[in-house]
Amino acid sequence: MENWRFQYGRHETFAVRYGWLGKGLSYLQNVGPFRGDVEVADRLGLGSKMAKSLQFWLEATGLAEPVAENSIFADRHSRRKVWRITPFGKQIRELDPHCEYPGTWWFMHMVLARRSGTVWGWFFNEFHERQFLRKVCVESFRRYAMGAASNPPSLAMAQRDVACLLQAYGSVHGSVADPEDATVCPFRELGLLIRHQDSDRFEKVRPLHAVPAEAFLACASDIAEGNRVPLTGLMSRRNGPARIFGLGRSQIEGLVQIASDLYPSLVQIDLLGAERCLVLPSDTRGDWLKRHFARIRTVAVAA
Repeated sequence: MENWRFQYGRHETFAVRYGWLGKGLSYLQNVGPFRGDVEVADRLGLGSKMAKSLQFWLEATGLAEPVAENSIFADRHSRRKVWRITPFGKQIRELDPHCEYPGTWWFMHMVLARRSGTVWGWFFNEFHERQFLRKVCVESFRRYAMGAASNPPSLAMAQRDVACLLQAYGSVHGSVADPEDATVCPFRELGLLIRHQDSDRFEKVRPLHAVPAEAFLACASDIAEGNRVPLTGLMSRRNGPARIFGLGRSQIEGLVQIASDLYPSLVQIDLLGAERCLVLPSDTRGDWLKRHFARIRTVAVAA
């Protein structure tokens, strides 16, 4: 298999913070294409490196995409890239403009964790250690990239990328994330990774909070062949819900049942030979995101 080019370090060592993506979406929607330069940094009240980091996080979570600057401004002849809002970004902006709801972060996590050629895609798909030291994680990532990347990382590059990932997702065991702390990353609230301070070990855990059925279905739809995917595939395939969301067999089976109960006209459990399959439409993650917000708002009104 031919090696592909990996991406390293574009986060500028910053994990995404509360309020950042809302600011970025507002800029993209109301001002125009985004570029993490000094002008944008001043406008958003961020440091220059933070603005570059925000540029990365907008792309990494699927909210923005890079385009050639002169494809937007016809009177310019620049090869520089700028970032414009994606259809998914527009949907987030409409449904959750400040990125406050947990469901929003589950969907953005799904995008981030499926980025090939990055520490994020490797950690959630290829790194199977349940408990580990930071050093082991760095060594494993570097060893994987040395074999899979056309541009293998230096030790320092691997250390920076792993440090950012652990900072983004690793919550201290027994602690509760404080949204008033502007330095905390909202991905910690998903409860996928905890840090044991007494031993300085990290541990991948089953999600502390329920994965939204719609995020589960969006993830399943992306790995389906046609409109169906075997339940064994949900539990084992790369980029599938077991890997991306850290789910076990019982959680997968529970979510399959919940999803079919919530959306009986769209989702069914069928048999293909002797194997149970999840049958679902080939909808986009944006379609499932809309259904998620329609459902939780209906529940809120009913309460």
